[in-house]
Amino acid sequence: MPESDRVLFIDYAKCIGCESCEAACKFIHGQPRINMTRTAGGIMAPVYCRHCESPACVKACTRGALLPAKDGAILLTPVLCAGCETKNCVQACPYGGIFCTGLDEAVAKCDLCLCRRAVGELPACAEMCPCGAIHFVTRGEMDGLMTPEYEAAHKKVMDHVRPPLSLLRPK
Repeated sequence: MPESDRVLFIDYAKCIGCESCEAACKFIHGQPRINMTRTAGGIMAPVYCRHCESPACVKACTRGALLPAKDGAILLTPVLCAGCETKNCVQACPYGGIFCTGLDEAVAKCDLCLCRRAVGELPACAEMCPCGAIHFVTRGEMDGLMTPEYEAAHKKVMDHVRPPLSLLRPK
């Protein structure tokens, strides 16, 4: 795996829900590409694109608007996005990392601050996080950051983003 294959890792156990990541993203891009959500348990947490190695969103997009870049980032080409009514890419993402905008561009997603990385800077959210919860790391480095506290907090957030089927079925 090339060193350039880096992704965001957010430690939900360290995240204080301050929304600095979302504000920094909005400042850079105009439309945030990382969004805060409040879980049923009251936890404020950022939801973001994981730039998956085998991205379901790319497979779901029938227009070719989502493609992996050479550095591993999954990039959205808005002019190719048809803003399809089905929002297949939104539904396909297991992490809730693609957002309907309600604006000119139908959907938005993180590009790991491509414009900042091009000049040697970190993604804005990673640079602005006041509690050190957001890391820009290689996929291999993520394993060392996954503590039991992270795993428990991550499960709570993911259960909110994609509730287990048992919670969705009527009794």
